[in-house]
Amino acid sequence: MRVAFATLVILLLLPSVACAHRDDYLDETFVYVTLGRHEVEIEGWAEARRDTDHRTVGWYTGAFEYGISSHWMADGAAQILHRGDEFQFGRLRLETRARFAEEGRWPLDVAASTEFEHETRASTGGESEDVLTPRLVLSRDVSRELNTTLNLDFPVRLSGAREATFAYALGVRYPAETVVRVGTELKGDPSEHRATVFPQAWFALPKGLTLKFGTGIGLTSRTDRWVARAVAEIEL
Repeated sequence: MRVAFATLVILLLLPSVACAHRDDYLDETFVYVTLGRHEVEIEGWAEARRDTDHRTVGWYTGAFEYGISSHWMADGAAQILHRGDEFQFGRLRLETRARFAEEGRWPLDVAASTEFEHETRASTGGESEDVLTPRLVLSRDVSRELNTTLNLDFPVRLSGAREATFAYALGVRYPAETVVRVGTELKGDPSEHRATVFPQAWFALPKGLTLKFGTGIGLTSRTDRWVARAVAEIEL
């Protein structure tokens, strides 16, 4: 909570500059800018995770994003796990996001998101879980090149013992629309004692193709030790 509150104060104090940073961060920190009306993006992910039991698991993801209007979009993703010689269904995610103004009009750019996740036993290592997460997305462009984004998550477990918790994600990226961009994310879930830092890079190629690469490093004993992720994204 202290990290999220301090970040919010800093964002409010920074000068506001409008500059389109619309690609979500590699570890699913959601940005303020949404797709345009009827725009479609398709993504494919491949990653390797080293969990707390020192096992390496492969994850493969297909995802899509669709612009319902100029300020409202929806996206979804399905993940398959490769553990040993078996492929198993791991996770389904559905999300919708709306922003309330044009970028830079308010002192702090604000969007709202609602996400539903279903994680199977193969993913959790225990019981399957259904989680509904309302989210605030707060964004501020410090300059025409540097973006700062804060997600404030309020996940509600719908299965088992129902409870509401809190999580946060802080993303920083530079620059905006060049061929090569770099950034990092800090994600934390205090109730689960989990935290990850995720440095990353984007490569914007011709014909709407973007490649993203990064490595997540667990900061607590209850977080996966590391994650290596590669994403290919194409705009249609």
